[in-house]
Amino acid sequence: MPMPDIPVTVHSLRNLRPLPNHSGLSGAELLRAELYDGTAVVVKRSHGDSDFFQRLLGHRVNLEYQLWADGTFDLLPQGVSSPSIAAWLHGDDATVVMRDLGEDILGGGHIFTQQECIRLLQRLDELHTSGIRPAKTTSLDAIVNTFSLARVRRADPPASIIHDIERGWEAFVSLAPQGFGNQVLEIVRRPDVLVSALSRCPPSFCHGDVAAVNMAWSGDQLVLIDWGQVFIGPAALDIARFLPSGLRLSEIDNDWFLDQYAIVADNRFDKRALSLSLLATLVWYGWRKALDATEGQDPALRSIEKSGILWWCEQAAAGLRELASPSRGD
Repeated sequence: MPMPDIPVTVHSLRNLRPLPNHSGLSGAELLRAELYDGTAVVVKRSHGDSDFFQRLLGHRVNLEYQLWADGTFDLLPQGVSSPSIAAWLHGDDATVVMRDLGEDILGGGHIFTQQECIRLLQRLDELHTSGIRPAKTTSLDAIVNTFSLARVRRADPPASIIHDIERGWEAFVSLAPQGFGNQVLEIVRRPDVLVSALSRCPPSFCHGDVAAVNMAWSGDQLVLIDWGQVFIGPAALDIARFLPSGLRLSEIDNDWFLDQYAIVADNRFDKRALSLSLLATLVWYGWRKALDATEGQDPALRSIEKSGILWWCEQAAAGLRELASPSRGD
């Protein structure tokens, strides 16, 4: 991705205005702007005292800034890139300047084709096998345990989030096979054994938030934005965390996608790591899936999500069996 013709500093930015339709848990501020040479950019300002999601993940300073500062984005494999072109820090407040990808971002309504899924898996495999090891990453505990009520309360959350999490897990228990929901809730409340098992899997450099809203294609290159959840852990966890939103509008099912992942990973494929990662993904986001299944505005999507809960429970059951059995390294 070509760089702008001029150095990018705070004084280079012109015509800053809020990015429309931006919402989410993070308190980061997103703005559109132009540089002196007319390059369209997006400016992400993260304030240490107001970015809820940053606090939730345990980062005093925005992780995306830290990855820029330590040169991680310069080490990305050829098939993967970040649109970041500059970053700076003022106290604990970070600014990251990115190329404005505009309508090239796939977005939450994107419907993936089979060929596109295979291409995505190939690019992620390049990322996972790159050997990159940044100085700062998100801990596996924070990745798995992001929305535990104890962690959320410590991060001074928006008023609604605790109620959403509590209501979501209540809905999950009602939708899951009898008795199984409470087994999952035991791991939600005490995830240490799961985190420990994941930490013993072969480690990879993982984006942490692979979703259509965070990706674009530049030719055959995968452009990923929002690197604030980068972690070192099993590659399968990066793949598993794509599934809650990735294919729900597509005719492609999760099993097909995971079969393709096994093909792309080839001899690096780790069935145990995948089972644990699918369980970890349900621990991370099961409450939200249950809310979508019971309170979503679109009846068709509610039905899809309801059926999806049963699939996730099957995967989590396999993960619980793996968790109960000794790992090959023990």
